[in-house]
Amino acid sequence: MKISLSLRIVLLFLLINVSLQAQTKTNLDVFKVLVDSSITEALVNISDSPKDIYLDLKLGSSYAILEDQIFKSIKAHKKNISLISNPSENIGLSYSIENAVVNYGEVFRAGFLGDHFVERKIFISGSYRFQDKEVKIKDFYFDNIDTVKFDEIQILENSSYPFTKGEIPSEPFLSNLFEPLVAITTAAVVIALFFTVRSK
Repeated sequence: MKISLSLRIVLLFLLINVSLQAQTKTNLDVFKVLVDSSITEALVNISDSPKDIYLDLKLGSSYAILEDQIFKSIKAHKKNISLISNPSENIGLSYSIENAVVNYGEVFRAGFLGDHFVERKIFISGSYRFQDKEVKIKDFYFDNIDTVKFDEIQILENSSYPFTKGEIPSEPFLSNLFEPLVAITTAAVVIALFFTVRSK
């Protein structure tokens, strides 16, 4: 009995762990991943030798929440970099985000009477300017396309940050009629079969 209980606890722990790992990333989390990709690209121009770098961020109030992710990405990819506040006679990296957008596709169903899903496309675009012995300017565009449950869209968005929200498509009208119709028909068939079997 003790072994059985231990096995149940282990299985429950594994199921919870798998469930947490399979959780869909929020829109904000996806934006952070895209920011990390853009910073990785921007840092290609910087060698691994120790450097003091002046970082000039142009995010505006709209994307200020992503500032922490930018610092984390820089520190993660270039551990020898020291970010400083004095721009004079130092290597400089100017980074700006111009657009951060969420788009949803049409609603579709996964299988017969399955859950409703939508394609989610999230992208950021902007530019960076790296100044050392010469100046390098480059535009960037990174996107992520995946599929999410229609019912989870409001959970994935964050009302505090408008850029994490997209125009939510309407659920198909015929689908809304079809499900109750199938449920009623199934119930009627079950009742009919029940009384037919009893009468025999």
